[in-house]
Amino acid sequence: FEFGLIPMDTFLFIILTLFMLTVLVVVHEFGHFIVAKRADIYVIEFAIGMGPMLFSHQEKETRLTIRALPIGGFCRMWGEAESSGDGLADEAVSGPNLPANRSFMHLSKGRKMLVLLAGPAMNFVLAVLTMMAVYLLGGHGAASAIKGAFASVAQFTTAIYQSFRMIFAGQAGLNDFAGPVGLVGMVGSFYRYGLRAMLSFTAFISVNLGVLNLLPLPALDGGQILIAAIEAIIRRDLDPEKAAWINGIGFAALMALAVVIAVNDVLRYLH
Repeated sequence: FEFGLIPMDTFLFIILTLFMLTVLVVVHEFGHFIVAKRADIYVIEFAIGMGPMLFSHQEKETRLTIRALPIGGFCRMWGEAESSGDGLADEAVSGPNLPANRSFMHLSKGRKMLVLLAGPAMNFVLAVLTMMAVYLLGGHGAASAIKGAFASVAQFTTAIYQSFRMIFAGQAGLNDFAGPVGLVGMVGSFYRYGLRAMLSFTAFISVNLGVLNLLPLPALDGGQILIAAIEAIIRRDLDPEKAAWINGIGFAALMALAVVIAVNDVLRYLH
């Protein structure tokens, strides 16, 4: 059976891949959300998905939304980013009469770094819990499952850092990267090996997301943590326009790399 021009099993793997990535990103953003709330930051919106809004529920302060495209989610904090064009950020900045210390930009450097670290930390927590489920499904006891889960996540982390070191040393090229097409193929492979294999792969990708976001690159949590650390050391804020320019350049570079990897994925698939 085929879904249009896509075989049914490939369509299933695409759906599973989108679901997996959305869960991992939403968990990541939930980490930012929880710590931001604890820090008394005004959180404008917590969204599941991207793109046009399908559902919206206004809590006391935060608007909870579900959006049309199942490709992640976001936690929008006052003072963190510009408006997305739907009026939420503008409304939140100009509407409530809130003290400036409820803005993300006015947090102490230590608290700002904690909020930024919370996203990657949640990916590691999810990976540990997922690997605990893998070991429990394999018949291990609770104590051995916990020990095995932490050991597996440590191994995943080491392997990912080693791969980044190889990239920066020029020992790995584009063919060693997996983009969207490659990821769908890997999901299909692990799916065929059963639930435990699929959960293990999900845990690995969760660690990968956590590690990637900790890299000190603009537009990533690690880049913002580095900026906050520099500001703490020099005891003054960097020029907001310059910081935004650096983040914009970094984001554009990451998107360009993602496009190159995706094209390389397709070419490899066609050949």
